[in-house]
Amino acid sequence: MSMLLVSVAASIVAFAHFDNVAAYIVIAPGYLVQSWLFEHHRAPGGFGYTLTMVGVSALFWTLIILGLGRAARSAAKVARRKRAV
Repeated sequence: MSMLLVSVAASIVAFAHFDNVAAYIVIAPGYLVQSWLFEHHRAPGGFGYTLTMVGVSALFWTLIILGLGRAARSAAKVARRKRAV
């Protein structure tokens, strides 16, 4: 849950500073979803636009970070098991 809150905060800051490359990389998943919604004439406007961009980006980065953490734990577990043998 705390990782999601950190990702939401990072996405909000990136959305506010959309004029540099690092911010664009953080907000890119939300931008991609928003553009897909726009092409299919389902894009929300106003606050829904911001919510879509920030929410999708935060969820994407949270899942990436948690997935990498799980992979690192699995790799460490395998390394410990091989070392014990």
